Order: sequence, then C-alpha cells, then structure tokens
Amino acid sequence: MPDYADAFEVTRTPTDQRSAEQWARDGFEGLPVTMRRPLLLIHRWILGFRLGPWASPEHVLGWRIVTSEPELLHLEARSPLLSGHMVWRLHPERLVMTTFLQYEMRRSASVVWAVIGNIHRGGGPYLLNLAARRRGLRCPVAPPL
Repeated sequence: MPDYADAFEVTRTPTDQRSAEQWARDGFEGLPVTMRRPLLLIHRWILGFRLGPWASPEHVLGWRIVTSEPELLHLEARSPLLSGHMVWRLHPERLVMTTFLQYEMRRSASVVWAVIGNIHRGGGPYLLNLAARRRGLRCPVAPPL
C-alpha cells in the first residue's frame, strides 16, 4: 500500500498514436530548461533519487523504465528516503499519469513530501499539457483524481 498516490489525466484524440512512453518523453522533453534543472535538483538532491542518464533509452527523466508497452509505461526511482513509481496509462480518449510513493524513512519522507508534494501537484497538469501540445494538440487536463 503506498503512502502517497495521486493521478492526473488529459484528453487525447483517437488519432493520436503515441505510446505511453512517447507521451512521457514529450512532456519531460518539453519542459523549459528553467524548469528542468530545478526538477532534476529536487529529484536528486532533495528526494535523493538515484537517477540514470537523461538521454538513455532505458530511462525517462532519469527514472528507470520498469515496463514500456504501447499503452503502459511504468517508471521507478529509489532513494534511502522514498521509492517512487510513475505509471502512464493510455485509455481510448485519455491518458492518466499516476504517482505512487512509499516512504522508506517514514517521518523524514512525510515532512519532505509535505513541501515537495505541492510542487508536484501543480506540475502534473502542466506536464500533461506540455505532452499534449508537443503534437499540436490542446487538451484540457482534469484536476487530480
């Protein structure tokens, strides 16, 4: 059972043939450098995730690809503080990105996530809109589930 979970969704058109992995890459690669660097800083130095190379085919934003199928992408990042999982799932008319966190150091992780979680919850819809716009689409993002 995760200690934290949330989900965001974006509408997709039936003609969009991108895989879940391509949606994730389109979102993260679309981040302006002014946002990408702080995001990596937070992931590496505050959350302590051991990230892989940015440009690696086995990683997305340094998160290790656990599963990549046309309709499902499961990413994982771990640290002594917490373990994170991002799941990108395609449905016929929407894409859902879900985040699950397991606190390894319960007290410390909950305090850190109380602050960083607010940034994450604001960034989720922004990231999905970036992914949608990378292919010239303008899709509204639903509020967190």
